[in-house]
Amino acid sequence: MISFCFITATIFSLISIFILQSVEVIGTANTDFKNLPYGIAIGINFFLFLSSFTVLLNLNEHIKTNPLWCFLSFFLLPGVFVILVFLAMWDEPWPGMLFIIPYLLVLTTTFLRFRKSVTVESVKSNF
Repeated sequence: MISFCFITATIFSLISIFILQSVEVIGTANTDFKNLPYGIAIGINFFLFLSSFTVLLNLNEHIKTNPLWCFLSFFLLPGVFVILVFLAMWDEPWPGMLFIIPYLLVLTTTFLRFRKSVTVESVKSNF
C-alpha cells in the first residue's frame, strides 16, 4: 500500500512536471538546472513515502478500529512534512503544492478505502 502510493504519486508528479515544462510554465531557462524539478518531485515523494511507514501501525487491532488513531497513523508524519515544506518554500508555496498534492490524493484515497474495508469487516463480524 505504501509503495503503491509512492509509485503512483511519483508518476503523476513526473507527468505534471513534463506537461508544465512542455507549455513552458516552469524550466524555461536553458541551464543545467532545467531538469531539477524532476529530482525535487522524486525527493519529496520519497520523504512522504518514508513518513508513511506509520501506516503499519494499523496492524494493531486497537489502532485499526479507532478512526482517530487510524487517521493519525496515515496522516500525522506526512502532514508534519507538508508543513515543513511549506515553511521552507514560504515565498513561493505553489511548486511545493504541485509536488505534494499527488501523494496526498493517493494517500487520502487509500485511507478512505481502508476505512471502508474496516467498517465492512466490523459489520460482518458483528453478525
